[in-house]
Amino acid sequence: MFSLLRIRSRAALTFVGGVACFSLGACGATPASDGNGAANGVVGGEDAALTGDAADDAAGDTGPVNKLDQAKIYVSDPKTDALKTTLVTLTHPTDPDGHLIGDFASVSNCLQQDGGAPLKFNGFEVGALCLETPTATRDADQSYLSIVPPGDDSDPEDKFAELMMYYHVNQIHDFYQDGFDLALKHNPIEALVNVTLNSTINMGGGTGWQGFPNAAFMPPEAFTAYGLPKKANGAIVFGQYQSTDFSYDASVIYHEYTHAMVGTTRLSGVLVDAFGLDNLPGAMNEGFADYFSCSRRDSPIIGPYALTFQGDFYVRDLSSGRKFPDDLTSEAHADGKIIGSTLWEIRGALGQQQADQIILNALQSFNASTNLYGAGKLILSEAKKVDAATGTTVNTILKAHGILSSERAKAWAKFSVQTSAEQVPIAIAGTDQVPAGSGLNDGVPGYFQFVVKDIPAGTQGVTLAWRAQAGQGGGLTGGGGGAPDVQLAVKKDALVMIGTNQTEADAIVTGKANAAFGKSFQSVTLTGACLPASGGKLYIMLLNKGTSGDVTDTDIQFVSDASKSLNVVTCAK
Repeated sequence: MFSLLRIRSRAALTFVGGVACFSLGACGATPASDGNGAANGVVGGEDAALTGDAADDAAGDTGPVNKLDQAKIYVSDPKTDALKTTLVTLTHPTDPDGHLIGDFASVSNCLQQDGGAPLKFNGFEVGALCLETPTATRDADQSYLSIVPPGDDSDPEDKFAELMMYYHVNQIHDFYQDGFDLALKHNPIEALVNVTLNSTINMGGGTGWQGFPNAAFMPPEAFTAYGLPKKANGAIVFGQYQSTDFSYDASVIYHEYTHAMVGTTRLSGVLVDAFGLDNLPGAMNEGFADYFSCSRRDSPIIGPYALTFQGDFYVRDLSSGRKFPDDLTSEAHADGKIIGSTLWEIRGALGQQQADQIILNALQSFNASTNLYGAGKLILSEAKKVDAATGTTVNTILKAHGILSSERAKAWAKFSVQTSAEQVPIAIAGTDQVPAGSGLNDGVPGYFQFVVKDIPAGTQGVTLAWRAQAGQGGGLTGGGGGAPDVQLAVKKDALVMIGTNQTEADAIVTGKANAAFGKSFQSVTLTGACLPASGGKLYIMLLNKGTSGDVTDTDIQFVSDASKSLNVVTCAK
């Protein structure tokens, strides 16, 4: 499931030909208009559109006006548009009853009524989905003008959500089809709005009707994973949660539609290579979905309305640059900002038309095994095809963001999830996610390694401290039971590598409790043969022999007298 928000899956990793991947179709690319013209359904353009009484007054002066398929929507979202709707003409629905079903979008409401599909988790029925049915229809004058935003965004069954979804799915379809000759493999795409769940067990929010605080593209297998009837081509689903209706945010609709465009055969989840797990394909899927949503809207912001219910820091801003590997977190949406901000800078340098074309051309060459370095090389190759100057510009930007670096190792430094920029812990996969016979006998590696750089010659000791705990997730999205059991594989001046049934490292060390760093911290002090005698780097791979969880804190100290430290390790053979 490819979502807007940070839902951490505890699903098992699947190894295929030495590669572990979460299954993520169609892609194909000459830029669309900027969305401000009548060709995109906006009457008079977004800035000049007549709304409300002004439109009615104008109609009175000019005689009868054909109102077929006219509607009023938020061009962006309630916050950006200051609660002002804009008059548009919808792409003509093909449904004879006037429901919002057309060639490219089939929209249903999800009502809090009995009869919804049973919902299962780990084979046990835990409740039911809301009842899927289209509810929006035309007025007597053949318009949809009577459908307006409800007075309260917490309305769980409002028809305006259907209207927003239908209009904006057609907008993003036209962006890809008219601008780049791209289309989904299967049309129309199913879209479900106002999603809530009727829980029969308490999964953290009580029982009864519970909001769904997310929006997602769900491929067919995601439906069957929850015991729901299979949708042959998947669907985009948008939740209703407290006073937030995710369908009201165009940036979210464009983001999820782009996930459907990227499909299930490229940029899919997690890989495994000689240096550990790699979640960057899935992170790039998020980053590309962010980028094209932003490019279509000419705004670097994702979720200006939908993401603020959890705090403004969840809103994603691609104009705020991120760099690999310094800004790795192991969380896909946060790590997606690395490629997303890189693409946004390329767009700023080349302009929308050229940038989008280059990026889409490269994207069509991606597959399930494309990593960040490979993606960067393919983007650069497409840029060089334009001309040498364009290639040079793109190469400079890619290097500045670290995209053309293949060393997945960030500095071991003082870190706390509570004070970090992204406020997400470092996820660590566990034995509950790895099939038997995987060969990871020393433990499941992390999603990236750490490095201590520039260790001075003669350093007496380096103390590494960390705090690991069971995963944050709960209910349908988290793990449960057990705890991580983290050890450190260390190696001087070279990345730790996963070998055949063993880890290639100077030593694998175990931490011990050290309350001096804080509650539940473990630490180890590395000395002697653990450290480069002439100075240099020390690489560290996390190895988890327990169940999946999170590292919430890390710390580091250089010590002048290791004899006073706890848990001293010399790495002597």
